[in-house]
Amino acid sequence: MMLSIFAFASMQKIEQKICNKILLSIFKEKRFIKVWSNSRSSFENLKDEKFLFVEISDQADILIVDHYEDILADKPIFVKKYHLLRKYKDRTIGGFYWQKGRPNIIFLKSNLKKYNIKLPDEFSRYVEESR
Repeated sequence: MMLSIFAFASMQKIEQKICNKILLSIFKEKRFIKVWSNSRSSFENLKDEKFLFVEISDQADILIVDHYEDILADKPIFVKKYHLLRKYKDRTIGGFYWQKGRPNIIFLKSNLKKYNIKLPDEFSRYVEESR
């Protein structure tokens, strides 16, 4: 039991570091990054003074999506589950999800281009044509 608590805590810490790094890299020119999310865990995982959480998706720079729901705002979406890449295929710029106990990162080239998002070179190996 104790080992599983430590494993979960370290997975959460890894997720926090990766998601923070991705968002801060994507929006490095912005003084504040307005984030909307449909999950409470995103609020807990994103720890940086640059993040401002908004309640209305249209006001956000990026939407962090943890579960499917009908989202009308035409904003870039970053998903937290693999199956959501397809659900939001026209707006998903990328995602971070766990698969077989390992972290996975993916970015979709066409949507990065659509939203004029330039990734740092260190993320180029995670860019794919489409899903």
